[in-house]
Amino acid sequence: MSHEDRGGDYYPMVDDPEDRNFIHAKYPNSTGDMSSGNHTISTFDDNHGIEMLRDDEQSLLHESPVSIPAIHNLDSFLTDVYNYFRGKGFMCIFFNDLFELISSLFVVLFFTFLVCFVDYSKLFSEQMPPPTLRESVNFSASIPIWLMVFLVIFSLYWLSKLFSFFSGIKTNWEISSFFHNTLKINEDDIQTIEWREVVSRIVLVPRLCLVKENMNALDIANRIMRKENYIIGLINQKILNLSIPFPFLRNLTFITKTLEWSLMYSLFNYIFDENGIIKNEFLDPNQRKRLSRGLSRRFMTVGILGLFTTPFIFFFLLINFFFEYAEELKNRPGSLFSREWSPLARWEFRELNELPHYFQNRLNLSYSHANRYVESFPSQMLSTIAKFISFLFGSVLAVFIVMGIVSDHFIMNYQIFDRTPIWYIGILGTIVAITRSLIVDENQVFQPAKHMARTVQNTHYLPMSWVGKTHTHKVRDEFLVLFEFRIVDFVRDIFSVLFTPFILIFSLPKSSQAIIDFFGNNTIVLEGVGPICQLGDFSNIRKLGDNSFGSLNHSKNKISTTNNAKLEKSIINFKCFNPEWNTDDNELIQNLNEFSKIKNNNNHYNGGNNNNNNNHIGNHSPLPATSVDDFQFISDSHYIPHEVIDAVLGTNRYAQQQANNNNNNNAPRFKTGRVDQNILNAVNDLHQSFYESQYRQKNDNFVNSI
Repeated sequence: MSHEDRGGDYYPMVDDPEDRNFIHAKYPNSTGDMSSGNHTISTFDDNHGIEMLRDDEQSLLHESPVSIPAIHNLDSFLTDVYNYFRGKGFMCIFFNDLFELISSLFVVLFFTFLVCFVDYSKLFSEQMPPPTLRESVNFSASIPIWLMVFLVIFSLYWLSKLFSFFSGIKTNWEISSFFHNTLKINEDDIQTIEWREVVSRIVLVPRLCLVKENMNALDIANRIMRKENYIIGLINQKILNLSIPFPFLRNLTFITKTLEWSLMYSLFNYIFDENGIIKNEFLDPNQRKRLSRGLSRRFMTVGILGLFTTPFIFFFLLINFFFEYAEELKNRPGSLFSREWSPLARWEFRELNELPHYFQNRLNLSYSHANRYVESFPSQMLSTIAKFISFLFGSVLAVFIVMGIVSDHFIMNYQIFDRTPIWYIGILGTIVAITRSLIVDENQVFQPAKHMARTVQNTHYLPMSWVGKTHTHKVRDEFLVLFEFRIVDFVRDIFSVLFTPFILIFSLPKSSQAIIDFFGNNTIVLEGVGPICQLGDFSNIRKLGDNSFGSLNHSKNKISTTNNAKLEKSIINFKCFNPEWNTDDNELIQNLNEFSKIKNNNNHYNGGNNNNNNNHIGNHSPLPATSVDDFQFISDSHYIPHEVIDAVLGTNRYAQQQANNNNNNNAPRFKTGRVDQNILNAVNDLHQSFYESQYRQKNDNFVNSI
């Protein structure tokens, strides 16, 4: 495979005369004046649909130097650029990494101090006067052997992190220079600038990628998520065997940080080369048996090594958990019983080519609605018990507080079963806070379907088995597996250190052949990008899409390679966040756009009159023009103005033409590329309506065939 096909080697941007001559020959206008007289030049590149704005009568990159840091690996460079954007600038990243180093060192040193050098017999003695700090601390005490081994291992780990910290300073300084000098984005602007604006400036940088002169947002996303797209595909198709290989625990499937790190370390270092490109041998079908055996041995090797490090990692996580959440448990005990999406749910929800900050925004918007959905299934028995316990302990707590106000001597010195009242106040306050969080709000209205609709709007996750059954406890129980208590996640993270080696040794090797086949069958070479997961290409809709969701209409292939329309949802999601992405030849976007016109022009369209012209859309039930807040139309309750859809899909000509024909000066005006949360919700609602209409069509066809 050539370098250009691999997308790996790029022109080193060094200040060399021969290189400079080559650059000027290939890009004669790369450093010249982009303005003409006193007029500002504005061009439009049809390849990626980004308008090149010329500020102050010169190119955005007019003052960029000829010599910028050499880019030998464009994937790594773009990833560093994205991490710099996400970290909000050089100083924020510097202090975040520095404090993380100091915090981990402090946790271990402070724990060592508490275990080895504090004389608890004197500290808790009842002698009068009480011992001083100097008398209670003995720095000459010996350190136990087990702790000494732990400290040695931690020291090696911490030194490696320190080395990464210093190397990261150099990298981030170079990226900072790239932002300031080339992209013209300073430290203040990076706090609020959107990633799509950064991308629009990156694609204008000359000589950044010589194998493809005009990169677009999809190319950049595919480079940054070259590896993660494979993991999303593996999770979506349920290829990974992540079950615990113990009796009574085999049905438990989960992902934790430890397991995630072990899995990626085993896969990525085996399948990808040092440049992050998949090795050629994995594309050869004749090598798959051998590679499968090698992957199985690698899983087992990493698992066996994990067995030796398990006690130390478990120990570190335990003390880190104590120091991190002890204060939170004391002051906000109810927070540990709040819910969050599990790591497995995060991988289920994440779309292809969806960058982390976009994904996190979706999850953040879903939490309030997901909590309301769970609260729609109150346990009256538990609420009654919690209310009773809260009343009893709250009454005693109130008496102690009142007596403490009257006499502080009572709070500090009075003995109740050898404990002072201040101790009981802390315990009782924690119990009352926890029990009150379990009491059902009497003003709550039972609307689980409505809250599920709002949740799905942001998570894009609605299995067909849930449709029409969101009010049942069966769906709620399946939902709670994905949306669990924080304390459960913390405990599982700690104890997963014990289970992860056994999953690597016994469970994952069973998936080795399927994993190798997935990488081999789902890898294509994209021009200017190199080998990527074909699910992230977004162009091969007819082969990979699902005809139930608008991707496949005339093809004989009726089998989707993704579950729950992952590919279709990913395309829509990417278009929402990157409206400049050119989708003129994308079949899904065209079908969705046509569906939006039908929906908005004919709310009671029955498919009879227009069936000949729109047979790929299918028969649609009446679509009520109501709000999602109207409970009676919850199954399909979204009327989306076509102007909003056109704004996202880049078809504002239709909206403008309609407005001109109506001669309505008050008609809304939308620019191509305007994106806010309301528009994203509107498109997600429309896409869900499209799904439901296709799903109903499949059921109707089945009934008619009987």
